Amino acid sequence: MSDIKRKDNRGRTLKGGESQRSDGRYQYQYIGLDKKRHSVYSWSLLPSDKVPTGKKSDKSLREKEKEIQKSLLEGENIFHGNVTLDEMFDIYVKKKKHKGKPLSPNTVMNYISMYNKYIRESSIGKMKIQEIKKIHIVELYVSLQDKGLSYGTIIFYQKMLSAVFNMAIDEEFIDKNPTVRALDQIEGCNTEKQALTVNEQEALLKYAQKYHPTMYRKLVFLVDSMCRVSEFAGITWNDINMKERIISINHQLQYKKYVGEDCTRFRIIPTKGRNVRYIPMTDRLYKVLKEMRKSYFITRKEDIEVDNVTDFIFFSEYGSLICAGTFRSELLRLKDSYNSKYPKNKIGYLTPHILRHTGCTRNAENGMDMKVLQYLMGHKSSKVTNEVYNHITEERVMEEMLKTAKNQQKQA
Repeated sequence: MSDIKRKDNRGRTLKGGESQRSDGRYQYQYIGLDKKRHSVYSWSLLPSDKVPTGKKSDKSLREKEKEIQKSLLEGENIFHGNVTLDEMFDIYVKKKKHKGKPLSPNTVMNYISMYNKYIRESSIGKMKIQEIKKIHIVELYVSLQDKGLSYGTIIFYQKMLSAVFNMAIDEEFIDKNPTVRALDQIEGCNTEKQALTVNEQEALLKYAQKYHPTMYRKLVFLVDSMCRVSEFAGITWNDINMKERIISINHQLQYKKYVGEDCTRFRIIPTKGRNVRYIPMTDRLYKVLKEMRKSYFITRKEDIEVDNVTDFIFFSEYGSLICAGTFRSELLRLKDSYNSKYPKNKIGYLTPHILRHTGCTRNAENGMDMKVLQYLMGHKSSKVTNEVYNHITEERVMEEMLKTAKNQQKQA
């Protein structure tokens, strides 16, 4: 005797677990991981079906079935210890929350990009999480060093993988975190990024102003505004109020390959923390922008637009929009050029972040209120501003000691 196949009111054959109610709504019943029966509903069987007039639009029943089957398979794999590190990472970025809220799309994108670059296709990525030991983590870090990654970048991977394994522990999939003390066996040091000293800053600016005026303008903007490189790249003339001498930091320009897309592209995204900051111009920065504004209509690139944003102020040396990687290369060439001309006063490192550090440190040295500095930097906590960016240098210590000595002499 052949099986009886149910059909819907349009004559289409329904699969196992599917049915259509008398009101026309479709139903799918299944057994969950808790061994109990569950049901989902939809007014359409297929994505192409039209939803009846007056009914709420929703995913089709078949789409919901597909999601359920994937979830059940994922859950079964975890329950039986079959989940790989790649799969556990995917679960982490999907379910991880910070203070009760999901991770921001930009944070998720950064995590996925970093993970995919060196771990996704590696042997450890295909290993089951229950089989991964500390030795496997150490081997991964050694291979990353062999590929030229810095110790600081490896620390990022350590933090990310530690969080992934901690989630696995919380869910009782594993008992121990294999990343614990894995960095102890890796050579390197977490070198603190230093700000330029006053002498280094002024010497570099003087050199750039004389030999590389375009880079001079960029240096002044980054030091005096203390903004992030992605904020600097996205600055437009619409963000500049020359009359009030105020700069609005309200978005970032990033150049990345986004999840679900085939190629790398520019995109406008909100600032970190989604907060808008208003930065007063220094006299030096006002002078730079005033000079640039004079030639604005001559140098304007009307054909450059990103997410409806136009009139960008700064461009790469090749005339394209600025991305972090290419701008770091520009700074490196400037530093090498400066060092070759002044070998006795070489600058060790020069990155966009160091310029941001430098601006913060100069303002701290000049006695700027820490809460104001925190606002200008765009930090959620003044602790970050004080401990990470407010660098103490020998030069600064000597200045403070001399200042204290003078005050003591006046009091005497």
